[in-house]
Amino acid sequence: MFFLVLVGSSTTQAAPRFSDVPLTYWAFSYVETIAAKGITNGCTPTEYCPDDDVDRAQMAVFLLRAKHGQDYVPPTATGTVFDDVPATHWAAAWIEQLAAEGITNGCGGGNYCPGAFLSRDQMAVFLLRTRHGQAYVPPGATGTVFDDVPATHWAAAWIEQLAAEGITNGCDASNYCPQALLTRAQMAVVIARAYGSDWMGVLNDTGITWGGDYPDGNNSTCAGNIAAPQDCHQGRDAILNDDSDGHAGFSFTKLDADGNPLPADATSWSCVLDNVTGLIWEVKTDDGGLHDRDNTYRWGGKTHLGSGYDIYYNDWDTLVDGTNAEQLCGYSDWRLPTTDELESIVDYGRADLAIDTDYFPNTSGSPYWSASPSTDTQAAWAVRFNNGLAYGSTGRLNYLRVRLVRSGQ
Repeated sequence: MFFLVLVGSSTTQAAPRFSDVPLTYWAFSYVETIAAKGITNGCTPTEYCPDDDVDRAQMAVFLLRAKHGQDYVPPTATGTVFDDVPATHWAAAWIEQLAAEGITNGCGGGNYCPGAFLSRDQMAVFLLRTRHGQAYVPPGATGTVFDDVPATHWAAAWIEQLAAEGITNGCDASNYCPQALLTRAQMAVVIARAYGSDWMGVLNDTGITWGGDYPDGNNSTCAGNIAAPQDCHQGRDAILNDDSDGHAGFSFTKLDADGNPLPADATSWSCVLDNVTGLIWEVKTDDGGLHDRDNTYRWGGKTHLGSGYDIYYNDWDTLVDGTNAEQLCGYSDWRLPTTDELESIVDYGRADLAIDTDYFPNTSGSPYWSASPSTDTQAAWAVRFNNGLAYGSTGRLNYLRVRLVRSGQ
């Protein structure tokens, strides 16, 4: 991922803003993102100190700037909220505002412990309370998301919700490392993932991460002789390009049949939560059942046989009603997606099928119905996943595939 600066009519690659976070650093894009949003100025004018641990005073600034924006200034400190945070403390105003918003009650005994380092389990609580409000309570813990976070862990519900929202994948393939201290690099990652959709809007990006060279050809790094910013320079594909939870800027979470989040490497799942848009999608099967990939349906309406023999039909009611009756993934409000919703999972960065098949298996390249009728009263909109294009002239008598959706968050 490359950050660009415009000079006159030309475009050049900008150097990393921090000398200790080069382009090759694993969290480069996340650090650059929160710096660009004004959430951090680094630990010195030229360094970010990515491997340093985050203390509770620093955390207060990180969280409130992420929530309220780079121009936010908290009310003047009184020095009366916590015994160990006098009004002269450099972060006193931020710490007192964190308490005023119900995000913290301190570390106990009337203190805040501003110099204490933050652990990963504590971070989960702080971040979700900041994100969702002081009254937020996460769903009950299952104890099945991370091997080292049983349901009895004091922060298990918060940690599992952090994973469900696509903010963390843990410290390795199966663990979360709840007692490990949070580094400044890790803080950049969780903040960028938590607030990235707010900063970028609620639309998914295209999946295109390459650029076009001048005068012809493409380059895989988005850094060629480009006269103006292109798709690859914009949106989540540029600032949150992380394949661990979906290709490029996409971010998905697998859900089991009861709606519980699963790890990215789960081999069986029933639904997919889009962490950017909040939509929850049906996953197609290949078992000949209700959700089979090869089931097809006519678009709701009636045939026109003439002579009073019109036949009304709602072919997809079998799928919609059946899915709601079984409460797939714990929900009974499944429906057909609009054209825009269906196009939101199109991945134009894929050469075979224009969708992330790691999360949406059993997808066909053939058209899928949307719930959007066309201006042609005998046609409706459909989306083909062999090329990601939407067609508004698809006759309603055609038998096409359907993928259900629900509104999500």
